[in-house]
Amino acid sequence: MSGAADAADIGTDEIEAYADGLERFIAAKARLAGEHPLRYLFWESTLRCNLACRHCGSDCLRDESTRDRELPPEAIKRELAAIAAAYDPRTITLAIIGGEPLMRPDIEEVGGFAAELGFAWGITTNAMLLDATRLASLKAAGLSTLSVSLDGVEAAHDALRRSKGAFRRVCRVLERLVAQPFTAAFDVICCVSTLNIDTLEPFVDHLAALGVARVRFTPVFSRGRAGRESGLMLSGGQYRQLLAFVADARSCRQDIAVTLSEEGYWGPDWECRVREALHYCGSGTVIGTILHDGRVTGCPGVSRRFDEGSILDTPFMDLWRNGFARFRQGRHAAAPKSCGDCDHWDLCEGGGFHLFDPEDPAAVNCGLRRIGELGEGHV
Repeated sequence: MSGAADAADIGTDEIEAYADGLERFIAAKARLAGEHPLRYLFWESTLRCNLACRHCGSDCLRDESTRDRELPPEAIKRELAAIAAAYDPRTITLAIIGGEPLMRPDIEEVGGFAAELGFAWGITTNAMLLDATRLASLKAAGLSTLSVSLDGVEAAHDALRRSKGAFRRVCRVLERLVAQPFTAAFDVICCVSTLNIDTLEPFVDHLAALGVARVRFTPVFSRGRAGRESGLMLSGGQYRQLLAFVADARSCRQDIAVTLSEEGYWGPDWECRVREALHYCGSGTVIGTILHDGRVTGCPGVSRRFDEGSILDTPFMDLWRNGFARFRQGRHAAAPKSCGDCDHWDLCEGGGFHLFDPEDPAAVNCGLRRIGELGEGHV
């Protein structure tokens, strides 16, 4: 069912089946919150980066000022061993992120250890340091998933990355990855901003011509350097433009898979047209993160003020089993009051925990309001 306007074109049985599916989906979310089976573990290996991108939500740094707070490999390996003793590691993916994870020479040590335990593991990278030698090293360590950040056509990407020639350098890496595939999953992630919203089609055409099989779009989010004063934030009309582009590409293109990230809930006219399934924020229920300094939280995009403790004081599994109440049972309390009163709450739940601001709990980051589809009677 592509949207509310289609309801008149389908029968009662189809509507009842659709409603039943939604009820089962809501029940499944409640079950996952109660059982909280870990499925994705992010390790923010560093805040250091070789770039200083305009849209960086982590406000990463091109210096060594945070290096002394980074966890050694032994600390992460200890936590991975404990997780593997509590869960079947074959059901969990370890995602190593940054900063730029390739700034560290020892992620292969952690990744290789994870692979030996049975975890799938992968990285998200800007690919500027991903030369043939490093790629061979990652492959030897059992790397199984790889996401490369490329933010639009050449002019847009180089401007966002503040690095002339970055686009061409990353494209050479993509050509190598396409020519010598070895990962179980590989995609390109594109952060959509005012700089690239009008050139998404030629960008996707370029990726398809390179042989890239999948691209994932995510709207720029107002955090870190990508703040509201950066001039990068999309307007409501531009959000609708993005949704329409992704929906059209998903229905028409056969040469490349196009999808929207888990960012936000976009209502019945867009959900399932812009990605494979309904919006679900698994932060703190199936997704956990160990930050660069040992603090533990839900997904890496949530406010750092929502940490649950630190592995320097308490093992991750103890925090996972006994903490995370605000993520699992307390989302109403964490979300703005207007979210809790909204008719869309059961499906939206505030659009994602990363949108909640503990410093301004009244702040509302509502996707439906942004695109003008919230409806009447909502504050």
